[in-house]
Amino acid sequence: MSGMTPEPENDQHLFRTLTATSWILLALLVGGGWLFGSQQFATGIACGGLLALGNTFWLKRSIKQAMGLEPRQAGRFAVARYVVRLAVLAGVLYLLIVKTGIDIIGLVIGLSVLVIVIIGFSLYRAARNGG
Repeated sequence: MSGMTPEPENDQHLFRTLTATSWILLALLVGGGWLFGSQQFATGIACGGLLALGNTFWLKRSIKQAMGLEPRQAGRFAVARYVVRLAVLAGVLYLLIVKTGIDIIGLVIGLSVLVIVIIGFSLYRAARNGG
C-alpha cells in the first residue's frame, strides 16, 4: 500500500464529512424508527445503513488499492473487486430479506442514508453558492 497516492486534503475532508453525517442520520433514523415504528423497523434501518456505509468504505479501499497498481492491472482489479462487492452485498441482502424476514421498508430507508446525505449536501452547497 505504500505505492498509493495520497488523497488530496479536500477529498479526505469531504469523505469524512459525508460519512460522519451519514452515521448521525443513521442514528437518528434508527432512534426514530424505534420510537415511532417498531423494533423490527428500526433493525431494518440499522442493517440497511450499516450495509450502505460498509459498502462505501469497502469501495473507497478498493479504489485506493487500484490506484496503486499499474493501469492494466488496476482495471481488472477494480472490476473483480466490484463483482465481489456486489455479490457479497446481494448475498447479505438475500439472507436478510429471505431468511430473517427483516422489515424491507426499514432496510430500504437504511440503504438510502448515504444517498440522502449526498443530496442534502449538494442542495446545501448549491444554495450556499447561489446556484
